[in-house]
Amino acid sequence: MASRIMDLLADRVLELGPTPAAESPYKNFKLTRDEDGIAWLLFDRAGARANTLSADLLEELDAIVTALESQRPAGLVVRSAKKSGFIAGADVSEFRGASDPRAVEIEIGRAHAVIDRLEALRIPSVAVIHGFCLGGGLEVALACQMRIAIDDARFGFPEVMLGLHPGLGGTVRFTELINPLQAMTLMLTGKTIDARRAKSLGLVDAVTQERHVRNAVKDAVFGRLKRAKPGAFNKLLNLGAARGFLASRMRREAEKAAPRVHYPAPYALIDLWEKHAGDRAAMLSAEKASFSNLMVTPTAQNLIRVFFLREQMKKVAGSGNKVQHVHVIGAGAMGGDIAAWCAHQDMRVTLADMKAEPIASAMKRASELFGKIMRRKIDQRDALDRLVPDMDGEGVRNADLIIEAVPEKLELKQKVYAGLEPRMKPGAILATNTSSIPLQDLRTTLARPERLLGLHFFNPVSRLQLVEVVSHDGTDGA
Repeated sequence: MASRIMDLLADRVLELGPTPAAESPYKNFKLTRDEDGIAWLLFDRAGARANTLSADLLEELDAIVTALESQRPAGLVVRSAKKSGFIAGADVSEFRGASDPRAVEIEIGRAHAVIDRLEALRIPSVAVIHGFCLGGGLEVALACQMRIAIDDARFGFPEVMLGLHPGLGGTVRFTELINPLQAMTLMLTGKTIDARRAKSLGLVDAVTQERHVRNAVKDAVFGRLKRAKPGAFNKLLNLGAARGFLASRMRREAEKAAPRVHYPAPYALIDLWEKHAGDRAAMLSAEKASFSNLMVTPTAQNLIRVFFLREQMKKVAGSGNKVQHVHVIGAGAMGGDIAAWCAHQDMRVTLADMKAEPIASAMKRASELFGKIMRRKIDQRDALDRLVPDMDGEGVRNADLIIEAVPEKLELKQKVYAGLEPRMKPGAILATNTSSIPLQDLRTTLARPERLLGLHFFNPVSRLQLVEVVSHDGTDGA
């Protein structure tokens, strides 16, 4: 998804202030000043398609903040020179192999100090945000006094997906700025929001288009921008009595999705907010310790490993997914959820079963799932349109991939294969979701057993985005 968005943004023209000099004293930044005395600080990580925060980049940012403290421009604009977006978060490679929480806390403390100094600059500062603004990137934006979003911007804290929570002051600044219940929900789920939603929550002060950035910046720096300010209700929710009640509710909801024993991050975040919200210094200090302790857990290190495995697989897969049409046989809980997930991934899906009732139940679950993970109604409708009930099983004729998810009975599966194989198009793959019957037994009745493999989805499919591919000694490697 991210690569498709980057391709769409490839030709955009960004308003980046005055043209920087050919020679810059900085490796990862460009710093200029316009005719109004406003400094434009452009994130432009060397040799990368997208900006990520790393130790060397933050060290350079620290030197720039020192220069700005002495130069005192009329204002400061912070934005990205990358067409792909603002900052896509931290450089996750720096998290790999962490085993000493004290060493992690020392490093995160240095990063905290840089962000704190950026926030403390005694000049008007405004982040201008396009594209992705995630994790540490959002924490940089929160350290600016104002935020202006281009209408394609996306905001979120995905750290929970890596077994972590925000670690550069985000837990504090986010829950101070917007309704803390909304802030906690976004951090606990890792969901992203668009620019309009960010504006309605009070995360950004204005939403504009690229051609209006210069004027919007001037309005912000010279006091003409109406800023979003936390309301009294926000402060009330951060009070001790309210926090205790809300934290208990959050833990109950978290238990439904992620048991504490396996996923400690959501509970660490809830504990952090419940114990320290309202005391900025204490919460910032506790955030560093909590983040560092999470970083060295097996959960975080394994999820970081999975992150890199997925990145590797994207490179191996090349430019795109060659599977356009998936035919799923068996509309039970697993088969129906596999079909819904494939439709969510922009594939055409036909869902077959011997009875209409399981298909109807699967369609209902799919509609509920799309409602939870897709904000726009049009996207939900499009996904449902791609998921087609198929009582007669005609979809098999055009499918690139057929996934069998019928009950775990060898004779039943072989009977299904006997009806499928003559109708499969050349080059189509037959996959079974079985985890208990050996492929060597399943292939015995097939005329072309080389087309059979195992495709084991983990349950629940929509949350555990892991698929185990299993081959047998006769599987066609092509």
